[in-house]
Amino acid sequence: MTITMLNAPPPSGIGRRRGAASRKKSPVTSIIVAAVSFLVTLFLILAFGSYNFSSSTSTTNSNGKIRLNDAKPIVSSDTDDGDDDTDEAISEEFQDIAGIARAKLHLVSIDAEHMSKSGSNGYHGVTGSFCKLDWKKYKKDPPSLPMFRMLVSESGCDNRKNILTLDLAKVVRKVRQYDKNNNDVHAMPPTGFVFHESRVGSTLVANALTAMDPESHRVYSESDPINSALNACQRSPCDMDIHAELLRDVVYLMGRTSSPKEKHVFFKVSSIGSKRIDVMQEAFPSVPWIFVYRDPVQTMMSHMDPAKLKQIRGGVPQAVCLRAKRRPPNDLVELASHYGADIDELTNEEFCAAHLATLCESALKQMNKSHGKGVAVEYEGLVDKLIESIIPNHFGINVDESARQNILTVSQIYSKSKPGKSKDWEEDSENKDNRSTPEIRAASEKFLSKFYFELKKHSIDK
Repeated sequence: MTITMLNAPPPSGIGRRRGAASRKKSPVTSIIVAAVSFLVTLFLILAFGSYNFSSSTSTTNSNGKIRLNDAKPIVSSDTDDGDDDTDEAISEEFQDIAGIARAKLHLVSIDAEHMSKSGSNGYHGVTGSFCKLDWKKYKKDPPSLPMFRMLVSESGCDNRKNILTLDLAKVVRKVRQYDKNNNDVHAMPPTGFVFHESRVGSTLVANALTAMDPESHRVYSESDPINSALNACQRSPCDMDIHAELLRDVVYLMGRTSSPKEKHVFFKVSSIGSKRIDVMQEAFPSVPWIFVYRDPVQTMMSHMDPAKLKQIRGGVPQAVCLRAKRRPPNDLVELASHYGADIDELTNEEFCAAHLATLCESALKQMNKSHGKGVAVEYEGLVDKLIESIIPNHFGINVDESARQNILTVSQIYSKSKPGKSKDWEEDSENKDNRSTPEIRAASEKFLSKFYFELKKHSIDK
């Protein structure tokens, strides 16, 4: 916009007709013209400035998914509880994290690779990425999105344009302050954690916890923020106080909700997280947790079934239990040595069994320190145990008839069905036993049988 000085002579041919006699303006006229010009200029600045700010911070596509065009956070009108409160003013102090403060943007990942100590018990160098998750879609059909990464993808949060990344510690400080002074958001403390041996029914547990009361329950199934927080000190050692503080902050952010109906939040952790139960217990010593396990041969068959191991990469089958075979962790090396074996000489079956044994060993060690907060849950009869004991007695949530029916219904569906392709669950324990190979049975007996019988001593019964 060009502003012309009022007293400056106009360029030739502009402002007056050629050959026309010039007229001298009166002082009153000049003042009026100046005032009008000022008001018009001010109006244009405010109008276009406001437009540019609002249009540059966010857009919403036809699917209701938010696209972040720059670093400004947004608040979507598509709220989880169906109430549109986005027209309410938010104080200047929280403008830069408005979407996060109102729990419209959710924590979907963290990067703690460069975490270091800050002050007496704080940390810095951790970033958090936020995006709007479609929780309604997950709660409507948990088996169709059984893993958190699937919900992230389905919500468009695997698109970098939809992500807002900020310093995590700063965000936590601000949202805690926001929560003290506002009542539109509440933070759900963790109701329970679910750890597991891997391929033993833990996803069924997550689905059941969601399905029993979708409006009241939120379940994170193997989410990146929790996994990353638990393993934050894996590459660069840090003291337990900092590690626990990071986990508490992550859980706090993930438990925040704008829906008054949501009351309970659960975290099902990836199997490798069973090695860091100590961090969870340090952060949340009063929160109950379970470790799901299964008969060793049946568990091994879920990982190493010869009929399913068709993809070979570098001579190692693509089984979850073999991922660390090229770079085995110290605890796995030590466990193999304890049994008189060299880690490099283990067969695939032996390595798989030894890996699973380290998870069981870690869980047992922490159960003995948990003062009853940590218990083992065997796969056999899992649904009945959830309904009759685990949920009402250990997690402390009443299971009414509606919740019971919802659990029974979801348990009839294969827990990891693909969207639109759900299939019925079939009991396979006997089949796994019958088809197991001598190598699987021998490896199970050598590395897993001891821990299996120890876990049974800590098990919850029906």
